[in-house]
Amino acid sequence: MRSPHHSTSPSVSPLDNAFAPAYLARLREQDEGSTAAEAELAGPWKIEPVPGKPGAVAVLRQWEDLAAGDRPVAVVWHEELALLLSVLFPVLDREPRFHMEDGETADGYPLLGMYGEQGPQIAGWFDRWEPRFAEGLHLVEALIRSPWALATLLEAAGPGAEEQVGKIRARRQKG
Repeated sequence: MRSPHHSTSPSVSPLDNAFAPAYLARLREQDEGSTAAEAELAGPWKIEPVPGKPGAVAVLRQWEDLAAGDRPVAVVWHEELALLLSVLFPVLDREPRFHMEDGETADGYPLLGMYGEQGPQIAGWFDRWEPRFAEGLHLVEALIRSPWALATLLEAAGPGAEEQVGKIRARRQKG
């Protein structure tokens, strides 16, 4: 009877990718789908200390590892910044849910929101045409849809801020 530690097959090195090189080459020739950008930054993300750079942290996909030679998407000097990036990346390439119309109406500059199969609908108006309003709204709206993102933001803010958030939430529940 053979021991599981003894094998007659040659030693196999870990794979860089489970797919054959020819298959990967064919994939690279194809056009990206409409969700490719979102899939590229979707994560989930993790943070690792960078060997040889005391204090530096890397942001990698959960299945990646610096020791395996994977290149991080970002290397930063502060863990709080790395946490923020781990929340931001999945949001950035999502299809924006809000955008502003160019022309002013009697009510102001229209803010359009995408609401599923209903398509674009007016969500409100602003007194000026400022596309950053819609971009910012897209970001914060995506963050509140993710309990993981909210928890990570609180972690990045630190224990003092988290304690204050708890006080604010408790007082709002009373009123």
